[in-house]
Amino acid sequence: MGRAVMASRSFARGAILACSIVLGFACGAARADQQSVIVTVNDQPITSYDIEQRLRLWEILGSSKKEQSRKQALQALIDDVIKISEAKKNKVDAPEEMVNAHLQRMAKGMQTDMNGLAAKLKKQGVSINALKQYAKAQISFNRLLVALYKVDVSVDPAEVDKALQKLSADPRLKPVLVYQIMEIVLPIEKSDPSMQQQLLYARAVEAETIKQRFTSCNNPRAATEGVYNTVIKKPMEVDASKIPPPLKQALDKAGPGRLVGPSLQGSSVQLIALCGRQNFAPPPPTRQAVESMLENKKFEGYEQRYMRDLRRTAFIDYKDPSYSQ
Repeated sequence: MGRAVMASRSFARGAILACSIVLGFACGAARADQQSVIVTVNDQPITSYDIEQRLRLWEILGSSKKEQSRKQALQALIDDVIKISEAKKNKVDAPEEMVNAHLQRMAKGMQTDMNGLAAKLKKQGVSINALKQYAKAQISFNRLLVALYKVDVSVDPAEVDKALQKLSADPRLKPVLVYQIMEIVLPIEKSDPSMQQQLLYARAVEAETIKQRFTSCNNPRAATEGVYNTVIKKPMEVDASKIPPPLKQALDKAGPGRLVGPSLQGSSVQLIALCGRQNFAPPPPTRQAVESMLENKKFEGYEQRYMRDLRRTAFIDYKDPSYSQ
């Protein structure tokens, strides 16, 4: 296959990996026609709505840019317009069917279709068009690098082998023992100091009652029935190595489905249940994923080199001067 196709597929694989982590970041989206134009790039407007969309997209993609500013998001959008404009001028911009095919592969990787992907993004406050523009810019510029600058982002198989071996030996990929625990809290109401000890004792007695009734994390309400003002927290997963040794020992001794305690924590009496244990191991890196990572890193180096020249020739007109500083 041609290098242009290989390069575009390289970006697609990397983006699919990044977008596999589309999870709960919710925020409402304002309408584009209600937003002001911040800048025009080669006569194409970029609005504050576009900036907001890019910031949310970075957040969803887990990008290292997610903590960056609106000015940096705007700069990325300006670069995208320049990339597409330059690729179009050289007749190598990514056609709509190529972008859609990329998004379809992305959706398939998330076990959904294009409609499902659009719905997921909408739920997170991002338009499918924001993702399309992002993908189109990257794929188009990749094709431009290959066609105009004769750049080859493919990597040597030996380099892939070396990186794969290094990643496979990363201690962070070793299995981690995780405890699922549930906390039941009995707050102690503030009162006259002379009564505080009696309230503490009463809550400790109620905690012992709950402890005797408790038989499973699946139905904690049954154990707390009739006990005033109890807080049952959602089960959470905790790295076993992070649990204080005395508590871990007590949980292991009690076993799954049993409570340990009570103990005094601040102004509350606390009970903790071990709901289960499980070993978790991150999926091992695949050769394809490592190859994509190396190709994308190589692509970014070329991108920085050639974008400096392209920015100089682009017509950029800031409508909001504060963004030009």
